[in-house]
Amino acid sequence: MNKRKKKKMFAGILVLSLVMLGGCSKATINRQIAEAIGTTGMYENNEPVETPKMKSERKIREIAQKEENALLATLAQATQETKEMDYDRAMAILETVPKEKEEDERVIEAKIKCQQGRGQMREYTGNIPHIFFHSLIVDTERAFDGDAMEQGYNEWMTTIGEFEAILESMYQKGYVLINIHELVTEVVDEETGEVTFVRNYPLVPKGKIPFVLSLDDINYYDYMKNDGFAKCLVLDENGEVKNLYVDAEGKEWIGNYDAIPILDEFVKKHPDFSLRGAKGIVGETGYEGAFGYRTNQKDSKTYEEDCKKVRAIAKRLRKTGWEIASHSYTHSDFGVITSTETLEDIQNWKAEVESLVGETDIFIYPYGSEVEYPGEKLELLQEAGFRFFCGVWGTEEFLYIDGDYVRQSRRNFDGYTMHYNGEYQTEFFEPDEVLDATRPAFQ
Repeated sequence: MNKRKKKKMFAGILVLSLVMLGGCSKATINRQIAEAIGTTGMYENNEPVETPKMKSERKIREIAQKEENALLATLAQATQETKEMDYDRAMAILETVPKEKEEDERVIEAKIKCQQGRGQMREYTGNIPHIFFHSLIVDTERAFDGDAMEQGYNEWMTTIGEFEAILESMYQKGYVLINIHELVTEVVDEETGEVTFVRNYPLVPKGKIPFVLSLDDINYYDYMKNDGFAKCLVLDENGEVKNLYVDAEGKEWIGNYDAIPILDEFVKKHPDFSLRGAKGIVGETGYEGAFGYRTNQKDSKTYEEDCKKVRAIAKRLRKTGWEIASHSYTHSDFGVITSTETLEDIQNWKAEVESLVGETDIFIYPYGSEVEYPGEKLELLQEAGFRFFCGVWGTEEFLYIDGDYVRQSRRNFDGYTMHYNGEYQTEFFEPDEVLDATRPAFQ
């Protein structure tokens, strides 16, 4: 018998003797046995479970599992980009796979799918519509209750049911969301650094029609209280942008009660409705704060907390494909106000809204009323950093690029246009099938 075996035998006899003489606990016995036979002293339920060999094998397994988890995460990211038809981004992600994993069948398959998808893309040279909505009506009984606001809601607003029906129709007809910045390409002069815009013909899946979507006045004004609209934007327990809605009985609900979370959910269900992750543009005024929070009231007890919420919501919106635009501070008619009033409006918006939601180069004209091109007010807007200007021409597309700025017309999909100008919307949906039956009769 060699010395090692003798040592273990002696240890065992010693431990047994101690048990018989001293009544040691089971935990003590197990520790002594572990020390005697050379295990690491790691326990589970007071039992020795791991030898040095087992420890080494476990570490190897942990390293392999870590590498597998990293690969799965990379594949998941690439798959999501592929679903959103951003094949260049997907391929760039796949190129980060470590060399030793490049021959993995899953990596090869993902690259093939990416290449196949990219091969189906075509330059789109047609018109690119830009459609817009205001806050959606949640409860038609409260919105159309015969008060002074009923007619305005009936003409300028859209119900949740109508919005959902429009999205479904446009999806079935092959429309796909695109970021407004893809309408142009920036050309930089190497000597002066000057940026010039030229028309871009974005890559789009064969048969798809790109469109831009924007939302006006996502501020949840005081006049909308108790009229069946959402109260504000919030972040839910998962960090997703939702709405706080207060029903007729005063009960609060968190959910999809306006266009932003409804569109987010639609894109989750139909990722091919979003080209390269695009969502829409959120137009914010400032005279009653932003996103439903009265951040214009610095003396409010909740001012600091409200500002914090707006920053967090804006950050999440941008991360999930949304753009934020200025809809002016006062919602004044920019075609009518003076240059002095224009400058004051711009300064207030940048100080009270842009400071919370971040910089933007998109300006959405209140009432769709544009400034003169060229003109002093346009220069003031450009000096403030705005480059994309969106008015309202309700029946046709218009895109104009003049070197350092872009003009695009928008179509309003609301009660008035669906009722009176439905023939201009049949390429997107059938107004007669979409219009909510609970709407009041149009005068």
